[in-house]
Amino acid sequence: MSEFRVFPIPNAVARHVRETRLDAFGHRLSVSVATTNDTGPCRSCLKVFLPGEGRLLFSYAPNECDHPYNEIGPIYIHEEECKPYKDHEFFPPELRTRRPLVLRCYAIDGTMVGGELVGERAVEEVISSLFENSQVKYLHARTASVGCYIAKVERSGMSV
Repeated sequence: MSEFRVFPIPNAVARHVRETRLDAFGHRLSVSVATTNDTGPCRSCLKVFLPGEGRLLFSYAPNECDHPYNEIGPIYIHEEECKPYKDHEFFPPELRTRRPLVLRCYAIDGTMVGGELVGERAVEEVISSLFENSQVKYLHARTASVGCYIAKVERSGMSV
């Protein structure tokens, strides 16, 4: 059994955005088509967009606590409904080498207590080392270059 679990954005968020074409902040969505140079990932299924797939860009705040660490930033999901990521005990294979990743560490109250660039190491190794700190309750996987949110990583046994 894995020491961690990986979660995409809540399906209710993706459903709301697809149905209303508005995000939680009232912003209208940007609709685009993935190209060979700009392919994703979708924050619902956690798969890389294929060139030609429609995608929705919207603002999302992944930290449930109301303070400055609840950053609002841009994320993409498939324009058409996709199956939300369910293989929670494994880090999504398509995200391992696609782009450099950073893992940000958060305490139970949502304050950031650290972070680490994954680099060339196995992401599971970095997750394990970060969870050695008992202050760290969950992680956010983000793109290292621009900091866009990808997924939430929790210790096994915690719920989303």
